[in-house]
Amino acid sequence: VVGLTGLGLKFSSMMIAFSGGNIVLALILVLIASLILGMGLPVTASYIVLIVLVGPALSNEFGIPLLIAHLVVFWYSQDSNVTPPIALAGFAGAAIANASPMETSVQAWKFAKGLYLIPAFMVFNPEIIEGGAIELVLWTGFTAILCLVAFAAALEGFLFATMDVFSRIIIVPATIGVFYPDFRAEVAGT
Repeated sequence: VVGLTGLGLKFSSMMIAFSGGNIVLALILVLIASLILGMGLPVTASYIVLIVLVGPALSNEFGIPLLIAHLVVFWYSQDSNVTPPIALAGFAGAAIANASPMETSVQAWKFAKGLYLIPAFMVFNPEIIEGGAIELVLWTGFTAILCLVAFAAALEGFLFATMDVFSRIIIVPATIGVFYPDFRAEVAGT
């Protein structure tokens, strides 16, 4: 259907046009498309459809290495496990806990927000996937862990103790600063 209707080419060109060549906006558009597909498809189907739609644009237009483009799409496709109404993982967890499936799925979706940072981290720090100097890979992994902790603290309002709104707002730039490709920004973010 994607090939016969020309949707693949149209979607890729629309993504390029809407993002204006900005890789961050392109990743946000992929995330939104994955979220919409995840509401109606399981992980495998969501990945296959999404990689056909956005894979060529990510690798050809934005210069993302092919392996990382596939990992980004695959990682974003994982949100169909926790996105209601499909939410296979949420429904399985609800059955085990003897809880409401939809409430459990919504809670799982809220907890899985760190899922959206890791693909961006792979794009801006390709050495974590493709390899590189051991010191650089270790530093990148360390900053990724701290970034996820800061993001979770900002979302949940708790880091060793309850955080007020001001503290939650202050910690958000630390999460964003880790993605800036400058050592000083990474150190400031961590």
